[in-house]
Amino acid sequence: MKPSIPGRLHALGLVAPRFDHAVDVVRHLTCVQSQLHDMALWSVARRTPGLTLADARAAFERGDFLRTHTMRGTWHFIDPADIHWLLTLTAPRMRQQMSSTNKAIGLSDERLDQCADVIVQMLAAGTPHTRPELAAGLEAAGLLHAGQELAHVVMHTEISALIVSGPMRGKQHTYVPLPPPPILPDREILLAEAATRYARGHGPVRDKDLAWWTGLTLTDSRRAIQLAGLRQMLVDDEQYWALDEPIEAEVPRVMLMSNFDEYISYARDPGDYARFAGTASDVMRGGGLLMIDGRLAGTWTRTISTTAVEIVIDRAAPMGSATRAALDAEAATFGRFVDREPRLVLTT
Repeated sequence: MKPSIPGRLHALGLVAPRFDHAVDVVRHLTCVQSQLHDMALWSVARRTPGLTLADARAAFERGDFLRTHTMRGTWHFIDPADIHWLLTLTAPRMRQQMSSTNKAIGLSDERLDQCADVIVQMLAAGTPHTRPELAAGLEAAGLLHAGQELAHVVMHTEISALIVSGPMRGKQHTYVPLPPPPILPDREILLAEAATRYARGHGPVRDKDLAWWTGLTLTDSRRAIQLAGLRQMLVDDEQYWALDEPIEAEVPRVMLMSNFDEYISYARDPGDYARFAGTASDVMRGGGLLMIDGRLAGTWTRTISTTAVEIVIDRAAPMGSATRAALDAEAATFGRFVDREPRLVLTT
């Protein structure tokens, strides 16, 4: 929501998409936030010309990229080559942030490790398991857990770099074992890598943006920027750091984005919502974000039927003919992504 930051749109791959495969996008961005699986695949596809939902699903099913909890206690797509080093850096903070809730719901470190051992044993034969199947296996081992407890058990096993999401079974995610880690460099090298990757895939950044993205402390983020040797630049009298000389790009008139697109993966400011009639909570509840001239201007949802996809724009302000034409073009692109005829509905 900061289109005025020099080079940001180009770094994010949102203008003149330059990626050939889904995994190229994931690798470039390092992580793609993915609570809503298919909408996260749309984040990948809008940076990859011609990539359809079927193509993106197939890439995920093949394991071209993985899905697990990597940062901020939430799901992300990630390149298999990046998962171990990033979890080594971010998992301690996620454990720390989970600890008070774990204690409140009766999950000791010993209990979590016992559950993780059972889950690893269940998956050792190579058959993917759904979360209900993992719950049944834990119950059989005398470790009954459900609801929030089960979610924390599975997440603990994920951030311990033992399991990741596997191929979909219908609408359910499965879990599969994660291979052992390679020998990794020391923490300062990993900090520098995180800062370098974030600046490469997101453009000029602030120290608090890197802290938000990784879930690391502000102190660690500042150290990471220093270790990475990023170049300083001022934008609107605020300190940013960049990897390379920013490449300017024209801001698209309209973008229909996933609600957790990496475009908004930074420490957001109140002014970012200035053109939006709703609240920050409305943004998180929506299926997607409507950007006009790079700024948040509404939310949208999609309903897919046999032949069509209905795209409902919520809180849409009145728009001129050029903006409406750009919105129609974006809706057509999303229609091609899901292989359905788009039907656009605007609510004010």
